Amino acid sequence: MAIMRRSLRLAGCVLAAALATASCSSGHHESTSASHPARSASPSPVLPSDSATSDPHGPSAHKAPTTSPDGITALVSGASVEGSAIYPIPGGIKAGKTLAIAINCQGPGRLTVQVKPTNASFPLLCEKGRVLPTMNEIHMSGNHPTSSLHFASEPGVTWSFAVGWDPDPPKQQ
Repeated sequence: MAIMRRSLRLAGCVLAAALATASCSSGHHESTSASHPARSASPSPVLPSDSATSDPHGPSAHKAPTTSPDGITALVSGASVEGSAIYPIPGGIKAGKTLAIAINCQGPGRLTVQVKPTNASFPLLCEKGRVLPTMNEIHMSGNHPTSSLHFASEPGVTWSFAVGWDPDPPKQQ
């Protein structure tokens, strides 16, 4: 299980690094923005329907993802969320830190995550009968004492999340 979490985190880190590189080349240095859906490189082998919730240790849209094995203390989290929601980031955004956002989503549709007031955002494509875990890490270059996460969800998508500051983010190249 720890290897799978580390693999998912690595996949998210690679995606975040790619997004950061693309963002820097377009002149945006404060945030990353994806034009393509972020997806887990290796979603957990969860079977559709009722069996998707039968593994108490597997990812679930009905409980917040665990970030502590990666050394990340969750600042805010939510579970069994449907529809759109806004969650304040306690303490705001601090320049030079890396924000880690872990999300589990399930159901047919799209979930879009925005970090306000930055321009950082990424869409996730969720699937019916499968819980898709994703970890995105976004390096913050500016201070924002008041900030929040904005989630926009299509009908039929259930999701959970946990967000915190990564104490040991991957090196940017």
